[in-house]
Amino acid sequence: MRAFIAIDVSDEVRDNLVRAQERIGNRAARIKFVERENFHVTLKFLGEIDDAQAEEVKEALKEIAKKHRKHSARVRGIGVFPNPNYVRVIWAGVENDEGIRAIARDVEREMRRLGFKKDKDFVAHITIGRVKFVRDKLELAMALKELANEDFGEFEVNAIELKKSTLTPKGPVYETVARFELTE
Repeated sequence: MRAFIAIDVSDEVRDNLVRAQERIGNRAARIKFVERENFHVTLKFLGEIDDAQAEEVKEALKEIAKKHRKHSARVRGIGVFPNPNYVRVIWAGVENDEGIRAIARDVEREMRRLGFKKDKDFVAHITIGRVKFVRDKLELAMALKELANEDFGEFEVNAIELKKSTLTPKGPVYETVARFELTE
């Protein structure tokens, strides 16, 4: 299965991100917006894993979850990868994310131990759209600038999830394979 490790976000954040997508729109660029139910913070993309690897990953996540406390994080602002002159991914930022970064460090270390390749440096974010084609760079930049400091609300970081990603012609379908609650 194609898998990744993630943290889910609240319905409030989901609703606010959908409104941001509507404000950005598809006039300035052709954007494949992420579906409301697919918003999450990716801790690590694993790629194709078999059942044996999935079991190893679950064991590692269970231990990591025991070491971290539940906490709140705030979603604020819109950013882009790789840079404003060449926009490929539009994302919402996560503030006060020290707790998430600590979890991501542990996930990265344990997944490396299990033989997974190192990811680029972790940046806590929620992907809201993938840009296919830019028609008007200035118009897109202005739309994104309007949302640069927008507050999208808070969510509780309650658990780490192993998710399965099934690619379909309409876009990916994510399902939670295993969920590990953080400590109180």
